[in-house]
Amino acid sequence: MFCCFVCKLAHSKINDLVRHLKLIHAYYPGKKLNLKCAQNNCKHSFMTYAGFRKHLSSVHRNDYLDQIVTENQTDEANEQIEIVSDLNNDVEIPETSSNDKRRGTETQEMCASIIARLQNSGVATSVVTSVVSDMEELVHEIHSNIKREVINLLPADDFATTSKIEHCFDNLDNRFSKLKFNSRLNRVTRTYDQIPVTDKLIYVPLLDTLQFIFRNSEINEHMSNPSKSNGVYKDFCDGSYYKNHPLFSKQPYALQIQLFFDEFESANPLGSKHGIHKIGAIYFILRNFPPKLNSSLMNIHLLSLFHAQDVKNYGFDAILQPLVKDLKVLESSGIQVPFSKEPLFGTVAQVTGDNLGMHTLLGFMESFSAHYFCRFCLVDKKTSQSVFSEDDTNVVLRNKALQEQHYVDLLTDPTISSSFGVKRTCLLNDLKYFHICDNYAPDIMHDILEGVGQYEIKLFLEYLSGIISRQDICNRIYSFNYGYLERKNRPTRLNLDQEGNGIGLNAIQTFCLIRNIPLIFGEIVCEGNKYWHLLLLLLQIINIVFSPVITEGMTYYLKHLIVDHHSLFKELYPQRNLIPKHHYMLHYPRCIRKIGPLVQVWTMRFEAKHKFFKNCVKNFKNITKSLALKHQYAIAYHWESLPFRNVEYGPLKTLEVEDVPYRDIFIEKYPNSDRDITVTSWLRHSGTEYHTDLLVCTKMEKDLPIFSKITDIVLIDDQNILVTKDFETVGFVEHLHVYHVREQNVFGLSRVEDIPFFRPFDLQASYGFDEPHLYIVPVHCFVHEDV
Repeated sequence: MFCCFVCKLAHSKINDLVRHLKLIHAYYPGKKLNLKCAQNNCKHSFMTYAGFRKHLSSVHRNDYLDQIVTENQTDEANEQIEIVSDLNNDVEIPETSSNDKRRGTETQEMCASIIARLQNSGVATSVVTSVVSDMEELVHEIHSNIKREVINLLPADDFATTSKIEHCFDNLDNRFSKLKFNSRLNRVTRTYDQIPVTDKLIYVPLLDTLQFIFRNSEINEHMSNPSKSNGVYKDFCDGSYYKNHPLFSKQPYALQIQLFFDEFESANPLGSKHGIHKIGAIYFILRNFPPKLNSSLMNIHLLSLFHAQDVKNYGFDAILQPLVKDLKVLESSGIQVPFSKEPLFGTVAQVTGDNLGMHTLLGFMESFSAHYFCRFCLVDKKTSQSVFSEDDTNVVLRNKALQEQHYVDLLTDPTISSSFGVKRTCLLNDLKYFHICDNYAPDIMHDILEGVGQYEIKLFLEYLSGIISRQDICNRIYSFNYGYLERKNRPTRLNLDQEGNGIGLNAIQTFCLIRNIPLIFGEIVCEGNKYWHLLLLLLQIINIVFSPVITEGMTYYLKHLIVDHHSLFKELYPQRNLIPKHHYMLHYPRCIRKIGPLVQVWTMRFEAKHKFFKNCVKNFKNITKSLALKHQYAIAYHWESLPFRNVEYGPLKTLEVEDVPYRDIFIEKYPNSDRDITVTSWLRHSGTEYHTDLLVCTKMEKDLPIFSKITDIVLIDDQNILVTKDFETVGFVEHLHVYHVREQNVFGLSRVEDIPFFRPFDLQASYGFDEPHLYIVPVHCFVHEDV
């Protein structure tokens, strides 16, 4: 027998149990679905009926077989069950109860979920419309057939019961009939009407989106428990800008809206339609939520889509006008949310984007060869070649007073196109709690990974070509084992002959290559080599800049690293100029102290959002509206159907605790667990994949990270346990910029949620050394937030 975990009622078949859970307890598929196995104290839980059915049929199959044997051996007296079915009696049709209404609502939500899933998959709207039409006919036919079969069972003269049966099926309304997508279809000609349109932008109201977000109880939990750090920079609220802000400092629950602007090609960027259908997009996230939540693409919300050409024709103030209108309401009146009796206020925390996008939106010069090219200070192009720190007297930081004076200069002298790099005012300055001079978000992805990093890799490989051949350089790079985690990010084609400062890689490929260059070429370069030292200085800068947790002292150390790096660059390459992205780096230390870790404002995840829109493009007719609609369908489906604490895992298998090598430590830590445990080889938690043979940092000892290799993953009582084998950290090898580790035969257990650093690591070896040393290549600095 299969037991219901809610009411303990037993069922002879799995299908009967599933039907019971849906109809009696209203357990319908969705993000809140949590099915628990009630067989023999089994503690497994499932988020889908497919997994629930599979578990019951495979693990508890014997329960069904035992029931069959028992039934065959039952006495005849116990088998005599009288079933009364008198059709001559009046058939009583109950009134629609609250449960019936709830099930009707659930049915409608399931229909909407089907359509939303089709929309989310990128299927064309015409196909969705066709599916909806077919489903209408199917549901109607099912209703008619069932009604006919039921009425045929009644006596011909039982008119009263027949009438009740007819009306009983009225509440089974066609849930698809109200979901239409063909509002532009001409019913006479069966074609879509072609009408002239004016230039318009698509704006998704900010206030409505915020109301939609806070309908979710899981989201409200994060708002009611704001994050706090102990003397380190971990998030936006740890910076001095937040602590001195007139709204955020006084109202800790005030909404911190981070805007992002960028443009993307909806057509082939190398094709004939290049530039014609270029789209501008404005997104936003709430910095009140933790970074792992904001990293999900479906938590990056759309504000506006428009043709990039319209910015040149109408200016950016016209694009920002509806957004600024909503922001002013949010600043003055706020919005009502479920978890607070008082209205919730908010404003812009920061504006992010690539350098060009931010200069366009904020009103600065859009050419980086301009005399004044920096949005942070007034250093000119020539002076930037010798100024490497904000402490230099030549650095004058922009502020509100200077900015207003530049606006006045532009108004009083219409003949000038810019004043100290300022081209125009920005509508965001009209807000009560934000000014563009308070925007401290640099573009670290393009500055380093697509700028300085590629530029200096190219120069270093040119130097290295004097030691080994260019072919050997490429062979080493292509054949190096970058590890499991970097299998999709490894450099596939290096273009050292192209003009300019790049090497033909994207940002994530550059990030992969530059961190592994020391292992690839470390054995052919002597220690103390200045060209090698320049690369190591850049790696130290990268480790700090991309760290999720940073101390106050590290920001001052970063300042000295940047000075040393830029000075050595000019010494080694006196004929080469520092590019503008070199200059932006000297502002990083102050920006970290103002707004926290810069990795929280980088553009990587926002630019990944563009891929959704590119995949949805089917034609170019009213493209901004089509893309915005598809995005909102996808957002609605995601938020209404999928869990936020989403955990995926690989194939499951059951083992006996006594048979595993870590049984002693497991029994000691979980003495009340079952004799059998469920294990898997991989787990994806909050978007991060944990796989056997990968390493995680489990703790810090004497300022060194201690790594452990994942040997198994155990699922127990809704907990995800990593079974690890400890490694000894021998030390940090500066010449290779890696941690030297050595394996130990000591098991440990760690919950995924308790790991101090969520990112896993590969165990790697150097390219040419004969000694079989094992290394960990760092991605960032290891700073525990409790320091």
